[in-house]
Amino acid sequence: MDKQIVSTIIKKCLGYKSGEDFLIVADDKKCNLAYDLYKVAQSLGINVTYLQIKPRQMHGEEPPSILAEAFKKADAAILLTSMSLSHTKARKIACTEFGTRIASLPGVNHGMLNRAILIDYSVLKKKVAKLTQAFTQAKKIEIYTKNGTELTMSVKGRKGFADNGLYIKKGAFGNLPAGEASLAPCEGTTNGRLVIDASAPFIGKLKESIEIIIKDGYAQNIPLLQIRPLVKSFGRSVLNVAELGIGLNPKAKVTGIILEDEKALNTAHIAFGNNQSFGGKIYCPCHLDFVFFRPKIFLDGKPFKV
Repeated sequence: MDKQIVSTIIKKCLGYKSGEDFLIVADDKKCNLAYDLYKVAQSLGINVTYLQIKPRQMHGEEPPSILAEAFKKADAAILLTSMSLSHTKARKIACTEFGTRIASLPGVNHGMLNRAILIDYSVLKKKVAKLTQAFTQAKKIEIYTKNGTELTMSVKGRKGFADNGLYIKKGAFGNLPAGEASLAPCEGTTNGRLVIDASAPFIGKLKESIEIIIKDGYAQNIPLLQIRPLVKSFGRSVLNVAELGIGLNPKAKVTGIILEDEKALNTAHIAFGNNQSFGGKIYCPCHLDFVFFRPKIFLDGKPFKV
């Protein structure tokens, strides 16, 4: 693995300082890539520990308790897993209560790292901040696409979340590759039609569009067979409109891996399930992102140009 990429992730993005305890978490499916990163980190003089777990069954499923404890003890950590640990209680507690700085890289691969890590983070930070502030100040958001998406949602009182790739403050968290502004719509307020034409969970990059009808904050029909057992196990919260996000990374592209897809320019994504990580009120052990192209965004009735 390229030393410049590893150095950028650990030293620039996570602000590693000499003497800190740095943690790399992998699962069995991503162990080769993660171990490569670990060995390069060692060569850079990083005080690094490597831990490997069994893959989770879905995004947002909690890790083993022993790993949750390790999160708390690290100064900074990389979560390089096949299924995302971003929206877990373990990750959130480590950041908010223990001050751990965490970058989550679910599903990452060499191509993604080579393509979308070495960017101008100062420029990205400004673009993300502009949209995040606009989200925070807005009361109502509308999203439209030529393919038929027509959504409205209340975001009154909700704070925008900035994922700018710089997680250097105590308790900071985000994804790598980075580059999005997002927030949790107010529960029960999202209505309309969502047409997904970029990528979807369980499928990857789409060949045909998926249509989802949303009423009073909940999807009425996600046409994926894999959703049914989740709803049966965890209830209606799986269908909760959890997040609206806008991609802002100039080097990211849609490949079928959500981590990068949702960061690509000229995309937006709607997630269903857990929204507590974004200041919402609903918890369930899954968070499923659906990505679509070329959104037109209106904040309180006025068009917003990304």
